Amino acid sequence: MIYIINSEHPFRLYLEQDVSDILEYLGIVQGKLCALFSDSGGSIVQDVRNWILKECDVNRDIEIDSLAQITLPDMQIPLFERALRGYVKPIENKAYYRFELAPAPNQSIEIALKQIRTKVRIDKSILSLEQVTT
Repeated sequence: MIYIINSEHPFRLYLEQDVSDILEYLGIVQGKLCALFSDSGGSIVQDVRNWILKECDVNRDIEIDSLAQITLPDMQIPLFERALRGYVKPIENKAYYRFELAPAPNQSIEIALKQIRTKVRIDKSILSLEQVTT
């Protein structure tokens, strides 16, 4: 299992190009793992397109003031195979309230990212996360 932490500088997932950018980044991770394990034939580290995305977070950050930072509650609401969370997140000397949806797709990375990009909407106008139904 590989955990990539990028909480302060999350990947965008709005456009098809964003999916490509994430896959390119994971390709770099794959290359470094292959070098670390001296795996030139791919017998230890599989191709990134075969990796399975077990879980991820889709979020929206809203800048808040110092009073809101103290008074806003942390929350977590379980929703079937995912959770909706809200909490205060300090980033680069500023405070943000982060709304976060945590899907658990358990699919190949490429398919999972494309489905998340098209099925989960981050509404900028009302600052909500919602699952788009087809």
